[in-house]
Amino acid sequence: MDRIAVISDVHSNLQALTAVLERIDTLAVDALYCLGDVVGYGAKPVECLELVRARATGVVQGNHDALIADASLQLDFNVYSLAAVAHNRGLLDAGHLAWLRALPTSLRPDARAQFVHGAPGDRDRYLVFLDDLNEVSAALLEDDGPGVCFFGHTHHQVLYDGQTLLRPQPGVVAADPTRRILVNPGSVGQPRDGDPRAAFAVWERGAARVAFQRVVYDIEGARRDILDAGLPRLLADRLLQGR
Repeated sequence: MDRIAVISDVHSNLQALTAVLERIDTLAVDALYCLGDVVGYGAKPVECLELVRARATGVVQGNHDALIADASLQLDFNVYSLAAVAHNRGLLDAGHLAWLRALPTSLRPDARAQFVHGAPGDRDRYLVFLDDLNEVSAALLEDDGPGVCFFGHTHHQVLYDGQTLLRPQPGVVAADPTRRILVNPGSVGQPRDGDPRAAFAVWERGAARVAFQRVVYDIEGARRDILDAGLPRLLADRLLQGR
């Protein structure tokens, strides 16, 4: 597998997911990995889950996936998130919920590649600050050697090479093959970096490069679905600003 598409944080946004998959279909990738939070926030959990389940080579569990699948969990969610959790859970059948519960929290196809939702060993941890990124990169480099760890959860496109934090614009970024790189492909269904376009990335393994991508999608359609489902307006309107 030389070209790997990586998506994350779909959050039941069918319009965004469909647009991203259509773009991926033009890129001749060898595999597709999803970093979790397939469901939550948006209005179309069934359709998004079934698309990801059919298309992805591997999927890890996000915190929204976990809480929707198991109501007994105690996770720190605000009232808007909880409204979407209840809505999404009510639409998914027993088979969907079992699939979400069974998702692993980490995938390691080989020593040089790892896929997680929040951070290695902690699904719910946000890797936002430079100190956190440096700590994780250094620990992985010491334990596993050079390679790439893909993470989601923050909804921001990021590349950290062990020394410098980049918040890249769409385009190709070279990755130092001697270090343990941390890459966040951004969010498909709810970007929070001020760019409302759906985000993902393609890892070109042989060339040690990451190509960051943004895709225009039918935001108004996604907003309409959220409002028609009776979900909080905040969840619909934030899609317009990418916040």
